[in-house]
Amino acid sequence: MSEDFAVIQRKYESVAILFLWASQLETADKPQHLHDARHQLLELRDRIHLANPAPVAIYLDVLLGCIDVNGDRVMACRGSERAAGVASTYLLHALSSLDPTSSTFGDTQRRYIGVVPHKADFEGPFFHTMNIIHALLIRSQERRPFAWVDYKPCAQEHASFATTLVQVARNRGQRGKVPRWLFRFSLHSILLDPEPPMSVIVDCLLIIAIDLGCNLSESDIRNQEKRFACLIQLHSLPS
Repeated sequence: MSEDFAVIQRKYESVAILFLWASQLETADKPQHLHDARHQLLELRDRIHLANPAPVAIYLDVLLGCIDVNGDRVMACRGSERAAGVASTYLLHALSSLDPTSSTFGDTQRRYIGVVPHKADFEGPFFHTMNIIHALLIRSQERRPFAWVDYKPCAQEHASFATTLVQVARNRGQRGKVPRWLFRFSLHSILLDPEPPMSVIVDCLLIIAIDLGCNLSESDIRNQEKRFACLIQLHSLPS
């Protein structure tokens, strides 16, 4: 039986506050405080997902408390850059598995639109993550287009990002087609020099496969070995 969601939520909110505090420290022990808080956030995030598959309200609360909106410009508040980056990553992770027709998604969308302008111009290290969140929550022709040309993350960040976007592709693909910005992410990542980790290449190829009409189950996406096996199976299919 999973742990009570309300209990985990309170724990997460407490640790999130701790993380915000640690991110603004100017002392020598700041790195250790950030490391400890981040470790607790990661652990609680996994437990939250076991208790409730879409804890987006928690992540959105933290994110909105970390950003400054000035006209169309959206950036992290001074001293909260790290916390904004972590909160945006977790929010994207939660949104990726959320049914876009659900009431939870609708509530999240309304709250987000109430703060972030349609033509938001994101600045700072969370630029790409926020652009994806924006694309998922604001379906408007007025939304600014974004490119991946300057997206060159570290291997760990790239792998986590790609896995999340496979889930986005599965949930958002319509009539076998994924959003074009997501398709461009796959092409950009595959063509990077030096090449990204093999898991990133596999995930990007799976996004392209979804775009071509292939169906992937939830279990296929959540397990790395199954994603590799699925790609091998797709490759072996007759053309």
